[in-house]
Amino acid sequence: LASETSGKVRGPLSLGCMVTLAPMLVPELAQSFQTAFPATQVRHIEGNQEQLLEGLRRAEVDVAIAYDLHIPDDIVFKPLVSLPPHVVVSEAHPFAGQTAVSLRELVSEPMILLDLPLSREYFLSLFYDAGLQPVVVARSAHQEVVRTMVANGYGYSIFNVRPRSNHALDGRKLVRVRLAGTHRPMTIGTATLKQLRQSRLVEAFETHCRSFISESYIPGMIAPALERTVRIRDKTTTAL
Repeated sequence: LASETSGKVRGPLSLGCMVTLAPMLVPELAQSFQTAFPATQVRHIEGNQEQLLEGLRRAEVDVAIAYDLHIPDDIVFKPLVSLPPHVVVSEAHPFAGQTAVSLRELVSEPMILLDLPLSREYFLSLFYDAGLQPVVVARSAHQEVVRTMVANGYGYSIFNVRPRSNHALDGRKLVRVRLAGTHRPMTIGTATLKQLRQSRLVEAFETHCRSFISESYIPGMIAPALERTVRIRDKTTTAL
């Protein structure tokens, strides 16, 4: 109310963020927003997609950074950047030396599944839509557990996020391989409750997100435009 009355962006903001995105996005976003608007305080909450949407409905979250997965009619979703799926393997895996790998090549290999509500359905649907059934040998709701298992040779996994670090938490190296074909990406965006009028504070934060998350730059991640540039450069180098 003070923010609306004074015309200034001020007050506490409850920011929800997808648990797989929070370690990369939230620190830089929150710090830069509070630097730009010193009268604000950002409190962040991590959760899966279902928890974030429920948090919006219960007024525990003012704005959430989520994916475009099963967005219900009572939620307003504003897209920021789309992330296509890719494959992650250990550096010793046979696929590590390939420029791309297809779903058909993956289908008989052991898969480590990121087991989060809606996310797991998305990853499995990549296979189901192609009439394939993956061999899921292990699951975890924790992204870093999946990455470390992959780095230790348990199998492959599929992700959309591209952390700037290509190492698991135990120091072992991970290799990203392009998933051949055309597949539905996951789109990162801001989500708010439709029935509530947006406050000046939330509007300012959404504008801040649009300036910090795009095809060219994503806090803590390799942005799609940068990855395409690297891929083209590598192809050119190989040709030469």
